[in-house]
Amino acid sequence: MQDKNKDYPLKDLVVLEVAQAVAGPMIGTLLGDLGANVIHIERPGVGDLARNWIPKRKDLSFYFAVVNRNKRSLTLNLSNPQGRDIFLNMVKKADVIIENFRPGVVEKWGIDYPTVKEINPKIIYCHVSGYGQDGPYRDRAAFDQVMQGEAGIISYTGTKDVPCKINVPVTDYVAALYGTYAVLVGLLKRQTTGKGMEVEVSLFDSAVNIMLNLLNMSVVEGLDDSELRMGAKYHLATPYEPYLAGDNKYVNICVAMEPHWVAFCKAIGMEDLATDSRFETNEKRLKNRDELEKIILKKLKEKSAKEWIEIFNNAGVPCGAVNSIKEVLEHPQLKHRKTIQEIEYPGIGKIKMFNNPVKFSDFEVDITRPPKLGEHTDEILKEFGYTDNEIKGFKEKDII
Repeated sequence: MQDKNKDYPLKDLVVLEVAQAVAGPMIGTLLGDLGANVIHIERPGVGDLARNWIPKRKDLSFYFAVVNRNKRSLTLNLSNPQGRDIFLNMVKKADVIIENFRPGVVEKWGIDYPTVKEINPKIIYCHVSGYGQDGPYRDRAAFDQVMQGEAGIISYTGTKDVPCKINVPVTDYVAALYGTYAVLVGLLKRQTTGKGMEVEVSLFDSAVNIMLNLLNMSVVEGLDDSELRMGAKYHLATPYEPYLAGDNKYVNICVAMEPHWVAFCKAIGMEDLATDSRFETNEKRLKNRDELEKIILKKLKEKSAKEWIEIFNNAGVPCGAVNSIKEVLEHPQLKHRKTIQEIEYPGIGKIKMFNNPVKFSDFEVDITRPPKLGEHTDEILKEFGYTDNEIKGFKEKDII
């Protein structure tokens, strides 16, 4: 948890996070970055399932670390009636609840929105689930891999012959962004109405929403998924893809508008291409893509990727490198923007942590390490009025 003496916009906010894996905890992380007191509630002795995901060193899953900065860990058995009572007591002082279990689980535990609302009418209660709280797929298990398939992402990603997934949990992250947006809207509305709100977001809805123009290319233009799968190429423009340069490294070129095309042709010393009848418009370039690609590849072999990138940038042609992950970590822009920071973790030493990508003029986001399992259980319960003897009794009964 961050320094409460700093003037963070959410520093007085208490968030109870009954969530695990990625989508739910990421909402808590984004709120915690803004100063919220985020309490990550985990099963005693077991914890968030992400704590066991690789890569892992000692007690730290680096996957867990990615989405659990700036929060504290409380272990609490919510399936135990006394554990439920502790949670409902905490609700009295809470502002936000985040949960991402299957629909029906919080009802079974007796911590659902109607129950919580009776105790604290001002609560903002956020559900995150695979398919939503209703509908025919409501009760299905959902992970990013499944969601990428159900929402069509796998079908339109990859090459014409081989579909593939996006190799990051994109549906979790998009749902977390929408979930954070929903929580902030609930808090904003509460300022005027004095009332809380129940909000919900699903990975499926969120994933479908990022299809953008792919949906139109299918519905309006009639293209099937295999036609939309073009690997590193773009179905709406060309040259708009990575090309191998003379040093066998890629130059990522994005000719998005006709002025870019004219500038590109001039930059490679082939100005006649700009008025060539085969390539003078984007539509014609797409139609004659294979011919154009041969010309560009032959020309780019004359210089290294670094040389071409400098030439194109000076000419006003959008372009860049295709970096490896290790190259990204050494990227001068990443270092300047402090996109990744090093944080001390007990027993391990320095670990790399993502910084919040948003920059604020009034404050700078500080990053604290992810919590150990149940690390803050005692101090949190004391903050909510429990005595040392009561906490000792909870431990003896495996409630915490």
